[in-house]
Amino acid sequence: MIYLQNAKIPIVKPISAADYYQVRRCYGEVSLDLASLTDFYLPLVGSDAFSVYLCLSRIATTTFVHSDLVGFVDLTLGQIENAIRKLEAVGLVRTFFQNEGNTRLFVYCLYAPLHANEFAKDIMLAGTLKGKIGIEGFDKLFARHAGQTALDDMEEVSASFPEVFRPSYDAKFYLSPSKQDSDAKASARTGFDKVAFLSLTEKLGLRKGGLSDAELYDIERIAALYHINESQMAEFVLGCIRSNAPIGKKLDRELLSRQAAGASPFRYLKQEEGESSGVKPVNNLSKKIQMMDQVAPAAFLTFRQGNHKPAAADLKLIERLGMEIGLPDPCINALLDYVLATKDNQLPAAYCEKLAASLVREGCRSARDAMDYLTRSRRKKKKVGDEDPQPMEKAPVLAEKQDTEADENVSDEEVEAMLRQIYGGKK
Repeated sequence: MIYLQNAKIPIVKPISAADYYQVRRCYGEVSLDLASLTDFYLPLVGSDAFSVYLCLSRIATTTFVHSDLVGFVDLTLGQIENAIRKLEAVGLVRTFFQNEGNTRLFVYCLYAPLHANEFAKDIMLAGTLKGKIGIEGFDKLFARHAGQTALDDMEEVSASFPEVFRPSYDAKFYLSPSKQDSDAKASARTGFDKVAFLSLTEKLGLRKGGLSDAELYDIERIAALYHINESQMAEFVLGCIRSNAPIGKKLDRELLSRQAAGASPFRYLKQEEGESSGVKPVNNLSKKIQMMDQVAPAAFLTFRQGNHKPAAADLKLIERLGMEIGLPDPCINALLDYVLATKDNQLPAAYCEKLAASLVREGCRSARDAMDYLTRSRRKKKKVGDEDPQPMEKAPVLAEKQDTEADENVSDEEVEAMLRQIYGGKK
């Protein structure tokens, strides 16, 4: 299965054992950073995709058939398709297709894994990995790649480059830039069409080459985060350009982020879609749990505060919970609901992030999972004597086994009374 470059909708090309394939190593004839590949990518893509990538990286640029690959990695064709799809998603592979007569050719372009600092800056890759292994686990991985720091408490006596080589910087070989392939390293595929975006900005008046690679990277990530399309993003970017600033500093990133958040406050890229709680909507309580499972966090928060638009700080908090900590949307909704109920309708950021990290480590995937953990933790605190200014004695019922028969035994009056107690008299 592949996705054709720059296609708005993924075009599925199933692979057959008789189809030909070639491999191109776009990172050159250098050694792969196996430490980064193993520590940061293996937990994301799994062992099948990991082995397929390593196998492809050792293949020369000649033509093979997929049946050879099936026998070499000892995987089925379906498993290989799924593995390549994962490699495409994290940017380690780009796949191209050509059909001439009865000959079908796939070309797999391989890209080098990001190093630790580069990986940590990619909010999609880093956020998803944090969701899988927890923030503490990610920090431990990152620390292994950080290396030792310099000795700041001692005098440095190292020679400088000019002292040793005495360069003449006005020579032409210092003024001519080196040719570099900026796309030689992997990055997460966001679905944002940069070619179409740049074409639109040129039509709107921004000259070609007016944005640096770093600014384009930020634009792509902001567009993915708020689900803004290329056309709307081009209009936003034109309004966030500092005309007199040098290349690389023309984009007002903070202004662009605020505009994107304001235009699409209820749609977030789902790093972790989460799971259904399996609760049937037969009463107010079960309907609420089902709503948490299905509604985007910003929309849920809007509903929770009487259909008024959330504050910018609260939207940023939701971004961090989902993109950096990796908490699934249903769990974010349950967390927001819990904190609002227990913190006098406030959302203390540090407190929310701490709870979110605990939910990720606990492996919570649905709203019901999160509510079960939060109410269970609350009961433990009460046992050790912590003060609890707003009791939630009835909240644990949300975490109990709740099938259709149990729902039918709970009257609407009981549910409404329970919700009034949880939310301080509000229905």
